[in-house]
Amino acid sequence: MKILLLISFLFSIAHARELSMTQKMDDFNELVSRVRSGYGPLEYKEKLLGISLNDLEQKYTTLIEQTKTNSEFYYLLVKFVAEFKDSHFGARLPSTHKSYLGFRTDLINNKVLIETIDRKVLSESDFPFEKGDEIVSFNGVKPMEIIKKELYPYMGQGSDLTALRTATSLLAFRHASIVPVKQGEVKLEIRKGNSDFLETVSLEWKLGGEPLDEFIDDTKMIPRYVLRPSPVEYDQIQLKMDPFIERDFRCSGATRTKIPEDATIIMKKPFTAYYHPTEKGNIGYLRIPHYSPRESDPKIDAYELRFSQYEYAIAKLEENTVGLIIDQDHNCGGSVGYLHQIVSLFAEKPFAPTQFELLANKSSYLSIKNWVDDKYKYTLGYENYLEVVNLVKETWLNEESFLTKKFAIDGTKELYPHSVRYTKPIIVLIDEFSGSGGDAFPAMMQGLGRAKLLGTRTMGAGGHVQSLPPLSNSMINVAITRSLFYHPNDVAIENNGASPDIEYTPTRDDFLYEYRGYQKFYLNELFKLLEENDKIL
Repeated sequence: MKILLLISFLFSIAHARELSMTQKMDDFNELVSRVRSGYGPLEYKEKLLGISLNDLEQKYTTLIEQTKTNSEFYYLLVKFVAEFKDSHFGARLPSTHKSYLGFRTDLINNKVLIETIDRKVLSESDFPFEKGDEIVSFNGVKPMEIIKKELYPYMGQGSDLTALRTATSLLAFRHASIVPVKQGEVKLEIRKGNSDFLETVSLEWKLGGEPLDEFIDDTKMIPRYVLRPSPVEYDQIQLKMDPFIERDFRCSGATRTKIPEDATIIMKKPFTAYYHPTEKGNIGYLRIPHYSPRESDPKIDAYELRFSQYEYAIAKLEENTVGLIIDQDHNCGGSVGYLHQIVSLFAEKPFAPTQFELLANKSSYLSIKNWVDDKYKYTLGYENYLEVVNLVKETWLNEESFLTKKFAIDGTKELYPHSVRYTKPIIVLIDEFSGSGGDAFPAMMQGLGRAKLLGTRTMGAGGHVQSLPPLSNSMINVAITRSLFYHPNDVAIENNGASPDIEYTPTRDDFLYEYRGYQKFYLNELFKLLEENDKIL
């Protein structure tokens, strides 16, 4: 029975149905239509980046007409969406197929370094390397050449650095939902540590998941897939919109920096908060990993609980410290309303909410009207949302513009400082993997004059995102950006992000040794703020 089932599986895969050219063009035209009518930053992208939908439509129509396989067509659609350089706008194949070498990579100071090694796949005798060792060549080619040619074109991100680091994370782990899988042997040259000695090793791409109809090399891959299944743990990994870079840290309340041995811990879960003595007095540390709290128990209001925990941490930090580090690196965003609540814990005076320009069409109107229908009547929330609905409707019906004028997405006019507040100098840590709400929070803190930003420019994911039904024939999943939102200085966040007041790029030593050099640097910068504050006082 097992043999018969195996033969049946091979037969069904090997004879996967190819889409006709009519079906391909139907899907592409459907995607173009969605962009033309429902992509919020459409006019903005053309003005800022010179991205013309008409030009892209013509270019990709020609390319699609030349495709001979489903795979070629599918990945052209992913590339088409990536052309818009938008972290919220994505196309993903409905596939679990993957190929991997057994390790993962990251881009640190323009070098491709090993980040993690799965020792269940690669033994130390077969792969005698460790985190921080440098990939010098990949099949005789510099790894950045492979990354820029084979992976970067699929990455569509609001920041080029974000796209490059995301692409680098996929160098040795290809997931068919976003990039073509690989097969065969790979010859690597690897530099161990900081030595001049290069060691050569050959590895075979291992395959896993379920290929559907997105093969690259016809049926040659199928027997290899069946005969060399992946370890179970790889089957659990799903490639989502978020990058794999330091995946244990992204969106996590844990810290990647060394907690000082003399620190007083306020909490480690669900987020890290502590303070520790320095020559300038006690300095606080607060981790903010995202703005979308979750609890396993559905009876618990996760937003209410998490905010009360931040209230508690802020009260302790205000009482016991002279300055604060807010670690927002790798922050993956979330609720705008909840983000505003967090800002209120630091604001000194009333402030304007994040300002949005929403798509002004029938679809946007009906979607936002549903928000109103979910609100209780005779409340301020209901009245505020009603104003938003009426603004979208008026702009749409009068054909005033593609987007509405700027306003708060929930209609709120003004927000106020919380009764529990942190009042001392603050530095907010940012990087290219802080996106969406991770762009907005530091932008607001900077715009309100409540913090200096330190690190690298944030992702530049500046709008709210909506998942759309899959395309009719390919069943490719599409998520699309429906709006633009703005920095308090009136600059759009999209493709701009929040820029650091103090620049810092983590080093290989940071990567290897709990970011101690990074920590030393940001503490010294906070000390400077404290000295400036003392002079003012």
